[in-house]
Amino acid sequence: MRNAFIGCLMVSLLGCAHVAQNTNSACSLIVESYSIDQVVFPIDCHTVVCTDGFANEGFVWITDLSEDALRSGEFNHGQIVQIQLLWIPEAGKTPLSETSTNFVFEHIIISNGEIGVYGGGGYCWPSGNAQTGITLDVEDATIALQEKSERFVDLLSPSTISGVVRSQPNAHIARLIEAAAQRIKNQ
Repeated sequence: MRNAFIGCLMVSLLGCAHVAQNTNSACSLIVESYSIDQVVFPIDCHTVVCTDGFANEGFVWITDLSEDALRSGEFNHGQIVQIQLLWIPEAGKTPLSETSTNFVFEHIIISNGEIGVYGGGGYCWPSGNAQTGITLDVEDATIALQEKSERFVDLLSPSTISGVVRSQPNAHIARLIEAAAQRIKNQ
């Protein structure tokens, strides 16, 4: 079962290249599990877009699903990530500690049609904005499984996430990804 899950994850990661449209956006996030198997799962997708937020600094959306799959909802493997940047730290005014949090993270994984929704948060060093593109440098944010379908196998909880995300503004694609994420979670 574990090998099948890892195989499905690799297939979903290979799908990232199908949606790559913008070479200025990139995602090199790595999920590192502290479970017994200590799985390392790269979120290496090329569809990385951002939009303005309401009462926050903005949203970053990441996926390896094609636009057609996002519209139709027909997929058995893939992932969608939403990062909500809550506030931007200011030099000399922002206290740093192990419990500092300035973003929240939701990671939806679809494997063999089964769904796992991970959530968490942490601290990142942001630059840019939702109008020009947001870059986030994430260090050891924590996530864990929040919801799952009946046969989804959790190989990641508990985990940390580290890496860099560089997004480009694209409200159209962001809305498309957001709508697909809602449909997946409401299944």
